[in-house]
Amino acid sequence: MTDMTAGIERLSLPNFPVTSSEGVTAGLRDMLPHDAPLILSFTYTGCESLCAVTNAILLGVEDDLLRANADEVVIATISIDPANDTPEQLRTAKAQIGAGEGWLWLTGGTSGTKPILDTLRFPPGAIEDHDPIFLIGRPCSGRFTRVVGLADPQDLVSFTRDLPECEA
Repeated sequence: MTDMTAGIERLSLPNFPVTSSEGVTAGLRDMLPHDAPLILSFTYTGCESLCAVTNAILLGVEDDLLRANADEVVIATISIDPANDTPEQLRTAKAQIGAGEGWLWLTGGTSGTKPILDTLRFPPGAIEDHDPIFLIGRPCSGRFTRVVGLADPQDLVSFTRDLPECEA
């Protein structure tokens, strides 16, 4: 049984600078797909509780998408801990869990993380006490499903399949 809540909301992705685990820097909106389905999550690489579960859920999503040849769906994880989660630390964490090349790991750094989280209405909470949150949508639509809690990977994949195409 899935322990989650979900709701659709209007959300515009900010274009504050982010740096990927590969060291590429660009605006968040520019780094992510415009038309493709996006699953956005949040992490502390030093978290020893729910972040590992969140990453395991996303590994399940990644496996489901690969089996379905749905490579147009992008998974992106934004660090909540800019002081510790450098691009190098994100690269290490990504490798340790076995995330695929297409899964983006991003940091806003010490000056950009808080504005990004505020714009996305993500309350980071303490490292030992925060909820798993996923945002699923097409950036071009400005509509995202916010999933809070421990979602089943198939539920997240279903949300991406049910996304309407963006209007031209």
